[in-house]
Amino acid sequence: MSEHPEPEPGRTGDHQRVDQGAAVHGNVQGDVNLTFGTATRVVKPRFREGPYPAEDISERLHAFVEPPSCADARAVLDRRRVLLLIGAAGSGAGTAAFALLRDRITGDGRIIGLDPSRDLAELNPSDGSGYLLRGVNAESAEALTDVALAALHERLRAAGAHLVVIVNPALRLASTTARWQVIHTPPHPAEVARARLGTMGLTEEQLSLALAALGDPQVKAHLETSREPAVGTEVAEELRHIALGTKELHEALGGLTRTAADHAAQTLRAVRADGDALALATSIALLERHDRTVIARCAAGLRPLLDRSALGREPEATAAPETDVLGDDFTTRLRKVNAHPLPRVVDSSSHHWFRYWIEPIAFQRRHQANAVLSRLWLDYDGIAHAVLTWLRRDSTRYSPGIDYTAGLAIGRVLRQATGPEVLRQLRHLAESPDRWRRRLVAYALNEAAQDGLLAGAVRDQMSRWSRYANEHLRATVAETCGGGFGLIRPERTLSLLDRVLYGSAPTSVRTGVSLSLAVLLTESANTGLVFDTFTDWIARPEDTGQHSYALGAIPGLIADFLQLDVDDPGPLLPLVREALNNAQARESVVQALLRAEESPNPRIRARATALITALAADAGRQRGVRTLLVARLHRRARSENLAEGAAA
Repeated sequence: MSEHPEPEPGRTGDHQRVDQGAAVHGNVQGDVNLTFGTATRVVKPRFREGPYPAEDISERLHAFVEPPSCADARAVLDRRRVLLLIGAAGSGAGTAAFALLRDRITGDGRIIGLDPSRDLAELNPSDGSGYLLRGVNAESAEALTDVALAALHERLRAAGAHLVVIVNPALRLASTTARWQVIHTPPHPAEVARARLGTMGLTEEQLSLALAALGDPQVKAHLETSREPAVGTEVAEELRHIALGTKELHEALGGLTRTAADHAAQTLRAVRADGDALALATSIALLERHDRTVIARCAAGLRPLLDRSALGREPEATAAPETDVLGDDFTTRLRKVNAHPLPRVVDSSSHHWFRYWIEPIAFQRRHQANAVLSRLWLDYDGIAHAVLTWLRRDSTRYSPGIDYTAGLAIGRVLRQATGPEVLRQLRHLAESPDRWRRRLVAYALNEAAQDGLLAGAVRDQMSRWSRYANEHLRATVAETCGGGFGLIRPERTLSLLDRVLYGSAPTSVRTGVSLSLAVLLTESANTGLVFDTFTDWIARPEDTGQHSYALGAIPGLIADFLQLDVDDPGPLLPLVREALNNAQARESVVQALLRAEESPNPRIRARATALITALAADAGRQRGVRTLLVARLHRRARSENLAEGAAA
């Protein structure tokens, strides 16, 4: 969806529009450079404050292994309707809660995530839904008294609903609530690995190889190091490589998370006295699996920022080294930081019209990049500042996908950081006039928001930035909403988008808003909310940013909706009526509907006809609808005349 209606391909006067590719018009002298930038991948949220889509629940429960504590949890939930499930982050308590609630949904009920700050005394369910509350803070935990839970039980029982509250073991609950509590016991990681292997599409012979490796003493020893289900999932992924013949057992063991910290420490010991190696290791940690030219360019840019004086320390006096003009070759430098080049592949992420080879660079071990960047960013003064300085320098060129890769890498580090200033260090990048830098911040904040606790900090930061006059900060808010953060609570996302459109709404803000709305519309449950918002915006005064945006975006929104597999035009009717009654929007909306009715796709034609028929039902009271019907008659008459002329 774009903020401007898309004209039909073809010639109009002295202009030509194309369906795909690029058209250049005019007397061109010299070179023409076309730049297609910024990644627009969406990372789905791990938790939500609202209904969870059915496909999301199915994916979460894929290869689910019932934990030993599930029987007790089931008994408490059936008897009391409220379950306080005591489980730490990463223990699988959330997945167990989904399984418990899914089995108890009745009628049109759904699994609904609750805002951690919500007062449960205000929860009044009306159907047989299952409610899930995660990330409870100390204050909310204190409010979970036996009396409050008993009152909640009555309301849930009357509606046929259930509630699971996941409580961190570090929080203290009143002793009187013991009858509502169950301590979550995770399934053994070996069971998780076995179940996961069974869903990987391996042949019987390959599965036998993987299960045999699962019984290896070294693998079993690793599985005993933790009770987190993620350990079993990770082992299964490595054993799959053994089954497919792409790795030996020792290589699979070396790729496990447990070894990443050791390899990171080894890498840092190797580079601590070598500025060139430190810059290279930092670049790979930030941009792992990018082409060697991108990594080398990043290392060259970081090098002057990472010397001892730049990090706030005086350079040490050293003996003059022997002159070595050529230096080490790139492969030797990679070996020094425990990295290596991967096989060359044809680039698949670029938007260039031509294809080219890339040689991705990666550390020797899985998870090593995250471990190295976390150590450098959090444990060594000046490294984070150097990386952020390089990213915001004008001399730093965009390469396809670095906003996504660097954003996720920084976001993962931020989830391990502490203090109230965690997110504010991204402010300078968020103010950039370059969209790829704003997208980088958006990816970092979306990744940080995957942590239930940090999600509140991200929400507060977005609320603050959305009120600033700086258009680039407001554009960053809109870009951030175009990801998992925006899907956590769609109502709040639409409120933020409404706020960033206040006053002037330049192209950068509109682009971010369009992305966010398109992401919301990827989930059908949000369709009504988005259409209601557009209906409100088109009815705003003409000098508002919301009205101006809706004016240009509605035709594209209509075209996008008619392409969906939704035969009921009902959700779109109020918006289309409002747009047709607006003199500025009327013509573009009429043309969008008539083009859809002449689409070569029969389903789009049928949906457009159904929509126009529904609008015609009350045409007598709607001037805009009458205009549409008259234009439709004229268009059909012209088509018939052309057909008769061709036949003659």
